[in-house]
Amino acid sequence: MKRLLFYLIAMLGCGLAVYTLAYNRPLLPDLTPEEQAAVPAETTRVRIALYDWTENLEVKNAISQYNTTNPDHIEITVMNLATDAYDDTLNMLMTSGQGPDVFSVDNAWLATYVNKGYLANLSAELDADWLLRFPVWARQYATGSLFKDGIYFMPSSIDTVRLIYNKQLFRSAGLDPEQPPLTFAALKQAALQISRAGAPVNKYGFALPAGDSRDSLQAGLELSNTYSGYYLYDYRSGRYDLSVYAPWLQMVKEMKQEGSLYPGETLLKLSSALRQFADGNIGMMYVTSKDYVKLQEYMPKDDWGVALPPAADLPRLRAGALMMVPHSPLVVNSAAESREAAVKVWKYLQSKEFLSMLYRQALALPVTDGIMDKPGSSRGLRHFREFYPTSAESIYPLSPQIMDQYDPNTVSTEPRYSGDRPRMQLYLKIIAGDLPLDQGLDSESERLNQMLDIAATGYSFQREEYIYPQFNPRAPLEGESLESRSSRGRE
Repeated sequence: MKRLLFYLIAMLGCGLAVYTLAYNRPLLPDLTPEEQAAVPAETTRVRIALYDWTENLEVKNAISQYNTTNPDHIEITVMNLATDAYDDTLNMLMTSGQGPDVFSVDNAWLATYVNKGYLANLSAELDADWLLRFPVWARQYATGSLFKDGIYFMPSSIDTVRLIYNKQLFRSAGLDPEQPPLTFAALKQAALQISRAGAPVNKYGFALPAGDSRDSLQAGLELSNTYSGYYLYDYRSGRYDLSVYAPWLQMVKEMKQEGSLYPGETLLKLSSALRQFADGNIGMMYVTSKDYVKLQEYMPKDDWGVALPPAADLPRLRAGALMMVPHSPLVVNSAAESREAAVKVWKYLQSKEFLSMLYRQALALPVTDGIMDKPGSSRGLRHFREFYPTSAESIYPLSPQIMDQYDPNTVSTEPRYSGDRPRMQLYLKIIAGDLPLDQGLDSESERLNQMLDIAATGYSFQREEYIYPQFNPRAPLEGESLESRSSRGRE
């Protein structure tokens, strides 16, 4: 009987312990049900990783306030991933199962992450009223056939590309400060005049911060050239053709030869170039809207202007819509420890409250809730308004993101890079004069098209999903709708 009584007491103790653990709060047998409900719940931590913004004081304050005021006992913790290695670090974390619960992901990697099952399908958590906050293009972009008829993200803000120029250096060089260059030839001539006028004090006409190749070459070369109707991927044929970039690369090569390009371009970081521009040592450079805050922190000493990028020549002016890119969308990890808490944090980071704060700090151009239609109060917002989207700009459909496993060059003495890096390295070699322009562009086009052909033999890549026979570069989202493409992709 004593042994039986011992077993019964032990079983009862185990049961109470399991009950306590299951409800994640201490057992308080002497409290009434009402008093039990008043006991603070266990905090749920949600790890986030953001490509931008996390070092901004107002962003830190907003997250801190959320942690102390939200009624769900959720605590946001920020994972600090280095910006220059963000994609590589994120890929490594996701592959190892250690990824953040909520994070921003590069647009080019979205389809890959969905195919790998990394992202949570949020369709069930998003009601119609919440989705109507977003413009039509954003909803179409997020529900296209590339995303398996689910909703894994919603683009809530965008990045635009501009040419900024120092008006004082324009005046010193005999140029009209209210007439920024409209063509490549005018840009090259203005850079030469500025450099010659400023030679005694080391002033340069143009800067290419190629030490941050994605920031400089993707924005200054690939995005800006869409205004001339040029893009490396032909949406009509579904093939790559990098030869369209020959005029821009030739222009930069000639500026380098003439001494009007800021020296050391292959090592020049974007932050350093922005500081030199602010100090009045650089006449012109390409930037995106997300670079605005850093430039303002350096307090430009001269009057400066903002303009749309120049075109290849006057006949090519507005031959295509200038590409604007959704800011790296926020997503939820399909393996998040608490999906419910992660979705709540995801929604908060795309709330009107949080996006309005980003806008007031000139950190983002939100596309929801009419935020950009309202006056802002951020410092220097006068210039920030010049980064707002215009009628000459548009979102473009996604182009293929081809992974390394499809590279036909399986044996190479050079390091293998993922994503866009081989292309960026090619541009740098051409500018440095280490590779003939036409030969380099043709060889990279051939490599990318071979990768497309190899990928098309598998099951995860459907080439027809990236082909738009009626594509119009002046109106990239018109023509065949994403809904009809989704149906065609399922046939």
